[in-house]
This record gives sequence, C-alpha cells and structure tokens, in this order.
Amino acid sequence: MKTITKRPASLLHERTTMKNNLHIRVSTAASVIGLVVALSALTAHAQTNLVANGSFEQGPAGEGHFTAWGWLGPADNLSNYGVAQSSTSPDVAQQGNYYAYFRGHPTDNSQDCLGTTVNLKVGALYNISYYLGTDGSTLGTGAAMWVVIGTSFGIDLSQDVMLTAFYANSSNALSYQKFSSTYLATTASPILSFHGINATNGMAATNAILLDNVSMTLAYPPLNLSFSPPNSLVFRWPSTNSPYRLQANAVLTTTNWTTLTNVPVNVGTNSQIVLPALAGEQFYRLALP
Repeated sequence: MKTITKRPASLLHERTTMKNNLHIRVSTAASVIGLVVALSALTAHAQTNLVANGSFEQGPAGEGHFTAWGWLGPADNLSNYGVAQSSTSPDVAQQGNYYAYFRGHPTDNSQDCLGTTVNLKVGALYNISYYLGTDGSTLGTGAAMWVVIGTSFGIDLSQDVMLTAFYANSSNALSYQKFSSTYLATTASPILSFHGINATNGMAATNAILLDNVSMTLAYPPLNLSFSPPNSLVFRWPSTNSPYRLQANAVLTTTNWTTLTNVPVNVGTNSQIVLPALAGEQFYRLALP
C-alpha cells in the first residue's frame, strides 16, 4: 500500500491521483487538518471477459466453426477461415488448445469476417485486447487483418472505430503479438469484428493469420482527489456525463461497499463529486451500477 500523508493546511491544496481505490483518514485539531490517502490493490474489481469464447476453447475445430460468435461473413470467393487445434509450432494457440485462422485469398476486396456483439454501458471505458500472429511467410502476399468495433459488421469508419490494421508481410512466421486498446462506449451493443485475408488478388498463398485470446473487460478511470478548504474532499475523474459512481466502505476487508447517492457533475472535461471531510476512516472507489 502506497501512502501519502498531508498535514499542514498549506499543503492540502495539492492534488493526489490514484488509479484504483482511495483510502481516506481525516482527523481534526485546532489548527491542523490531517489527510491520509492510500492506494490499495486489495479490493481490485473482478474482471469478466465480455467476449464469449474469446479463446475459441469451446471448439470444435473446422472451417467456419466459431462457437458463440454471432457474426460470420465469408469473403465473396476463396474463403477459408475457421478454428484449429494446436499441433506443432507455429500452428499453435496463444492460450489453451484452440485458435482461429484466416487463410482466405479472395479475388476482390472482400475479407473473411468474424464478429461478436458485446453488451456495454454507454459512457463506460473498456479494455480490448487480442493476439495476432502468422504460421508462415506472408511476404508480398498482402496478408492483413483489420479489427474494428461499431454498429456495422464491416469497416465503415463513419460508424466504426478502427482498433488495429495489421499487415504481416514477413518472410517468417510471426509469433503472437498482443494488441490493446481502451474504448469509450458510445452505443450499448456494438460489434467487435475481425476482417482477415492471407493474400490479395486470388494469390494461392497457404499460410494464415492467426487470432487468439480475444478479451474485452470493463475499465475504471483514474480517481483524483484534492482538498478544498475549509473542509471538503473533491473527487474527480476523466470524462463528462459519466455513468460511474463513487462507492464508500469503512472496512477494506469487507464487501460492504455503499454506492453514494451524490450524482457527479460536469466540471470542464471531468466528472466531480464533493464530500465533507468528516473525521474517521473511509475507503473510496469508482463502480459502474
């Protein structure tokens, strides 16, 4: 636990930034106000992957077999994508025993497309990650993978956000690389989708782009604290009209977190809540109701 102690009143105007939970202990005396802020990792929020079967472990292996993935869009011709079981390197999963492969080589500008609808809270932040690699040479083939999230099951940048444009173009197999993005939800049910080819213009390339360990989890913005004389605590976090709410707990080792009824107000580009600095000990964190 990292602790920052501020006692002289002249220093209490400084801002303290914490990325997880805030521990506040306030004591009052005739001329001194003591404010102790501690960052604790003991009550980290549990993370649930919002992508069903993101590691493809439900199988079965086979072309066009994507259990729990609701959106499939094969290329217009020469489509070839599905799920495979690990064998010998480089034809292996990044996690577990199964992975997805994209080996289509259409003669036009279409791609083999795979997507899943994720249920989000508008205004909340989400961490998106996935691993991409190849199982052989892709040099000069035009092999590529585009990853987008939005309301279309396509690559329409008027309504979708491009997360990754991956161009392999290597004479050797590429080990899995992790790609990560933080996404601010603007719609409640966007489609996270992957659009891949292993070659352009119908080139008969045999090696594939590999996909595995797709994850999307709720993220929490950094919680900032400052003291406002004579006796107020000011909590701020980035983004306006935030769906996050402040929770309090007197004992860190219990699960008795109470969601405060104080509704955050917009102050510049931040959300803000002001609370009285009452004597005693209290833990604070952000939560998404």
